[in-house]
Amino acid sequence: MKLLADFVLVSGLAVAIIIMVMLAISKKKELPQILLVFILGLIAIIFVTLYASLHKIKPLFIFAHLFEDGARFVIGPLVYIYIKSIFIKDKGLIKQNLVHFLPFLLYWLIFTIPRVYGVYLGQDVFDYLKLLRGTAYLAIVKDLFILLYILLSIRLFFKFKLAMKYNYSSFTNANYGWIRKFLIGLLLATLFDLGVGISYSLYKPSVDWDLGIVSAMFLVLVTIYLGYHGLKQSMIHLPKFLMDDQEIDKKGIGQSNKLNLSKEELNQINLKLEDVLFSEKPYLQQELTLSGLAELVGTSDKKLSALLNHSLNISFYDFINQYRVEEVKEKLKLEEYEKYSLLGLAYTCGFNSKSSFYRAFKKETGISPTAYKKEKSFE
Repeated sequence: MKLLADFVLVSGLAVAIIIMVMLAISKKKELPQILLVFILGLIAIIFVTLYASLHKIKPLFIFAHLFEDGARFVIGPLVYIYIKSIFIKDKGLIKQNLVHFLPFLLYWLIFTIPRVYGVYLGQDVFDYLKLLRGTAYLAIVKDLFILLYILLSIRLFFKFKLAMKYNYSSFTNANYGWIRKFLIGLLLATLFDLGVGISYSLYKPSVDWDLGIVSAMFLVLVTIYLGYHGLKQSMIHLPKFLMDDQEIDKKGIGQSNKLNLSKEELNQINLKLEDVLFSEKPYLQQELTLSGLAELVGTSDKKLSALLNHSLNISFYDFINQYRVEEVKEKLKLEEYEKYSLLGLAYTCGFNSKSSFYRAFKKETGISPTAYKKEKSFE
């Protein structure tokens, strides 16, 4: 078991360090990459502490434990802010979220410093630390804390995912699917570690081998996955007004984003929008965004968003894809496009993936593109 533990811990540490070095030499120096370095650094410290504890290397343990003991009070908030930083470009993001690190500061002063001092002396100095010796209570509290932030991060991610429909006309699961898988992986790792802590507290006499090594293996896998995708992750920009002081639900953008626009002004924007869509066909651009279309229309993205979401009651994503579907249907009638495959035709009409094309087409027509083409060929 000790050899397996050594392999897992050394492998995890090596992976974390390699990814941190790659991030450090990378040309990308945006906030997500900086936060990722801190997250991986804390994970690396966890591996070092476990290794020092396993081999009873007291000086290394004392040094590493000083940073590792409250690491989970930092990793949770960092992951939460990391998810935010991918979707929102805001230089003040860290400053705005400093309050999330207050529990770490309190824990570090009340428990970490006294415990490290006690380890250095070889005895517990404070009585409350003596009561906690041999228990997993603090580990359970740490797991519950990081579990809270994982759940908050998952909630935040789905909020951002829905908001993307109000700003982008095309996106694939590759843009954000890995984030969901990473959070689920971190959730499973934390739940397992929590289960180990609870089991240790309840059935300590019957525990004859270290389940913690399995938790470490989970953490190594999560580290590899996070590092691989984090290295190539770019920011997915969302207009700040989409996220400020409002709730996004399945019915649409929250009420606070409504503007006091008169019916006449809304009609004028709508007429300009229809004219631009008819004459310039901007929906043929795969990377068309809300702000890009607003610029063509000669209005602000906030006003265009208000028109779509509150007046026309439709997301930007669905609105643009309606036009793309109609374009596909029109081109299916033309001889010059007979040699095109359905997917090739979809790409010429602004779609950037097979899944988004089929999903949008079926939503608008009730049948798949293949079935629709067969129907038209018999007419």
